[in-house]
Amino acid sequence: GVFAGARCLLRMGLESRRRGTEAAGSEITSVLILSVLTAILGSLQFGYNIGVINAPQKIIEQSYNATWMHRQGVENATSIDPAVLNILWSLSVSIFSLGGMFSSFMVGVVSEWLGRKRAIIVNNGLAFVGGGLMGLAKLGKSYEMMIFGRFVIGAFSGFASGLVPMYVGEIAPTKFRGALGTMNQLAIVIGI
Repeated sequence: GVFAGARCLLRMGLESRRRGTEAAGSEITSVLILSVLTAILGSLQFGYNIGVINAPQKIIEQSYNATWMHRQGVENATSIDPAVLNILWSLSVSIFSLGGMFSSFMVGVVSEWLGRKRAIIVNNGLAFVGGGLMGLAKLGKSYEMMIFGRFVIGAFSGFASGLVPMYVGEIAPTKFRGALGTMNQLAIVIGI
């Protein structure tokens, strides 16, 4: 996994340091490994949010039904129509991609405006907001919070899909750029 890859990269960095033949800035250091691992956590979140929505489908649908019945009042409470539930569920799943699409168009502008590292840090704020909205949706009796939270997490993922490989590619020594660049995709796959 990610940790095995990090150990391999650390070993390569230690071997190049022992040889002493590498030019300054062209070896793998512990700071570089920490920077790459920290950055790819966003990619791990991206992968996780691609696949996580399917497992709790029934629980989320039950929450939507409870919200629907709560909004009708105690006396008139009827279950949500299956067609409406299907639409709400489909929207909850698909809006993730819509958020990702919109934010992916802005990766270049945001990364130039804020810089790579600061853009990643700000993007992590989107992850907290989206996660918070989804986490509080049941408590707030609001399927709109869940749907909007999925949109925000999608926006986070769209930014992460462009910002993380860009940042890793820029901080990696040329010799190790390919190896470190694959860590982004590895984190996405592990997250799924």
